Amino acid sequence: MSDVQSQVKPLTTGRVIFAIAGIYVTQSLVSALSMQSLPALVRAAGGSLALAGATTLFMLPWALKFIWAPWIERWRLPPDRPERRSRLLILRGQVGLAAILTVAAATGAVGRTGGFLDTQIAALFALFLLAGTVAATIDIASDGFCVDQLSRAGYGWGNSVQVGGSYLGMMCGGGVFLMLAAAFDWPVAMLIMAALILVLSVPLWRIAEPMRITSVPHVPALGYALKRRQARLGLLLVLMLNTGMRFVLPLLAPLLLDQGLSMSALGALFSAGNIAAGIAGTLAGGGLMKYTSPGRALLAAYGLQGVVLMAIVTTLLLAPGHLRLPLLQGLIILQSISLACALVCLYATLMTLSSPLQAGVDFTLFQCTDAAIAILAGVVGGVIAQHFGYAACFIFGGAFTLLAAWIASARLHSTNAIEGSGNNTER
Repeated sequence: MSDVQSQVKPLTTGRVIFAIAGIYVTQSLVSALSMQSLPALVRAAGGSLALAGATTLFMLPWALKFIWAPWIERWRLPPDRPERRSRLLILRGQVGLAAILTVAAATGAVGRTGGFLDTQIAALFALFLLAGTVAATIDIASDGFCVDQLSRAGYGWGNSVQVGGSYLGMMCGGGVFLMLAAAFDWPVAMLIMAALILVLSVPLWRIAEPMRITSVPHVPALGYALKRRQARLGLLLVLMLNTGMRFVLPLLAPLLLDQGLSMSALGALFSAGNIAAGIAGTLAGGGLMKYTSPGRALLAAYGLQGVVLMAIVTTLLLAPGHLRLPLLQGLIILQSISLACALVCLYATLMTLSSPLQAGVDFTLFQCTDAAIAILAGVVGGVIAQHFGYAACFIFGGAFTLLAAWIASARLHSTNAIEGSGNNTER
């Protein structure tokens, strides 16, 4: 086995992207099932709004996965052995997710009388919390696989697939699932989602993962990440660049509803509109990372994000009443484009700052920081909006993002952190 693996040729950027795209779709598919579709099903069956609010618990694995990331990384990259086991771990996780959804379908199909028993709701919540934990664990290995197999020139396109896959996954696990549930009943829809996960796994199953050039005695650990200047820079970038955006992101839907947009129109805007905008933004982000430096790419993407947020403030305060809602809708689509572009640029930059010795640990630490910011900033933003209005929140979000974009660009231009990180030495 080792002799065969050692003869495997390095994977091209195209093969890596094709192999991993379906895996990133799966992760967002599971998140959408947990946090969009499940609350909708429970509410439609007469469940309380408190149950819908409890779905925020499904974010915990994504915020806490840094705790077990070192153990996953030690299994993925065994110390003192040249092999890589990313593919094996990911595929086992994909099969596990399909099995969990199958059990969820069976739980919903047994003894159905039109509603949900308390035991069924508890079982479904437990199953989806388990599914979220498995998906978050797969993500550790997926990100490590991408950092291992992509060159620096390919990071932008790799993250385009990551962000674009998340949009497609949200569409499948949200809107598509609910339409299937309406047509065939939701246990059948859940089985279709399980089958889709297996189909999405086929491209990765069909490739062979190259071994490392040499065995490495390094044992992945959080302490090693925090000691590295590049990792600390990555944490600073996440904190600076995403705080303003995360501050206002949960307020976009309530803002439009309060301005008179109907629920159906909001659904169309946040489904088809956001999907199209997200795909456009991911392609733009991949292009920026390919043809410009990380500092310029982040300045352009987050600069546009800050400008759009300030434009929303201007529209709220100065636009005539009959023009306000159409302008806000257009600006929110532009915000979605700039957001997807910004995330591609940021995560591609973070890949360059991740150590090849433990890429899964480093990149997971960055993602968990972002998740923690999203939870905290979202709560604070909602409180401020309640007491001081939408404009105050968007002024802070826009101004902070613009300042952060300028500081991040200057910092990346003035340091050799990326150039000197030596991330390609192990490939």
